[in-house]
Amino acid sequence: MSPLVFTLPERISVTEENDLLPFLRDNADTAVEIAAGQLRRLDAPLLQCLLAAAFDRKRRGVAFDLTGLSADHAAQLAAFGVGADSLSNLGTL
Repeated sequence: MSPLVFTLPERISVTEENDLLPFLRDNADTAVEIAAGQLRRLDAPLLQCLLAAAFDRKRRGVAFDLTGLSADHAAQLAAFGVGADSLSNLGTL
């Protein structure tokens, strides 16, 4: 079955009301793909949220994939000491 897809908007704050957190909570046991192609920047709270979701799903054997990362996103991840592979577990399930 194909994963459920959530497309991140240009700007999102996980410290304010948003659609990402309910999507992750409501689909905790479902394979998900988070599409980041429109996202301008990955800030620390968003990255923390995505890492928590990715690691929780990996631990439970539920697929999680962050797609559409740009070179700027990769640089932002690197600044936090995180590789893009940390946000995908599709190849490890």
